Amino acid sequence: MERIVLNLCGIKSRGGINITKKFLEKNHHLDIFILYDNESLNEFIGNYEKKLISIPRYLHPFLNVFLSQDTRESINRSDLIIHFGNFGFKSKIKTLTFIQNILPLVSPFSSFRNMFLRLLYIFSFSISDEIIVQQEHVAKRINSKKTRIIGTLIFKKVKQNNEGGFVVIVDDIKNKNPEFLIKLTNKLIELKHEVTVINTSNFTISNSAKVVKSPNHDELLNIFKKNQTYIHASEYETVGLPIYEALNNGLKVVVPKRDYLSIKNPNIFRYKNGNLDSAIQACLNSNNKKSDFEEIPVYVENWVLT
Repeated sequence: MERIVLNLCGIKSRGGINITKKFLEKNHHLDIFILYDNESLNEFIGNYEKKLISIPRYLHPFLNVFLSQDTRESINRSDLIIHFGNFGFKSKIKTLTFIQNILPLVSPFSSFRNMFLRLLYIFSFSISDEIIVQQEHVAKRINSKKTRIIGTLIFKKVKQNNEGGFVVIVDDIKNKNPEFLIKLTNKLIELKHEVTVINTSNFTISNSAKVVKSPNHDELLNIFKKNQTYIHASEYETVGLPIYEALNNGLKVVVPKRDYLSIKNPNIFRYKNGNLDSAIQACLNSNNKKSDFEEIPVYVENWVLT
C-alpha cells in the first residue's frame, strides 16, 4: 500500500476529528490525498495533498461527477479510498466506507435527515469492498459479510481520581439527551455536589455549576483529570469515546444501560435510560467509590490496510 485517498467530507464532530488525527498519525508514512469540506481540519492536514469540497453534502455520493478530471485521475491512480464520513462515491479503486454515525441505522424514521442518510448508507454499502465499523453492536445492525470491526478493548491499571466532582458534556443533539443532563446537573447541585458542565451550545446552566464553553481536546482531558466522575447520557453511540477517555484518566463513568457499553467494570455505573432518580443514584454510588488503582478498559483501533 503506497497511496491512499481519505474522503473526510462530513467529519465535524469531536470524536470524528480525533479518530482522523489518530489515523493520520499512525499512517504518516503513506502518500495520502485528502478530500474535505471542513476548513477547520486544515489545522492538522496542512502538509498533505488535499482538495477542499464546497458542494452541498447531499450531493457527495455523486462527487465524482463534480470533480475535475485531474482530481478524478489522482484518485483513480491510488491504491485505496476510505470514506471516513459514513458514505462515499464511486471510483475505480478499492473502496472502504467507515461508519461513525449509528443513528440512521437504529432510528431511521425519527427524522427526514436520518431516512435520507440511511439511503445514502445503503448506496455506499453497495459500492464498498469493505464496511468499517468500530464495535460489534454496529456490525450486527448492518449485518453484512463486508463488515470489518477495527475496535477492540485492552485493559490496563490506572490511578484513580478520588477528588473533584462530576463532569457532563451538553451538546445540542437530541440523541445525547442535553435536557436530561441539565436536569441531572441541577439535582446534583441541589445535593451540594460540584459539577463542571462542558456547554458546546447556548443552554442555560445553573449559576452554581462551573461552565466551560467548547474546550479543545487537550483542555477537555485536563478537566477530566481534575474530577472523579464523568456522566454520559447518549441513547445510541458507535463507541462513545469520551467514556473511554474519562476511564483512561482515572474517572468513574455514569452511563445509561445501552448496548454500546455492555462491558462490566467496577468503574462503570449504569442507570435506567431517561430515569432521573436512577441516574442520581448511580452518580451517588460512583461518588462513594474510592480506590487507588483499577483495571479499566482502553479502546484502541487496529487499521490494517491491504
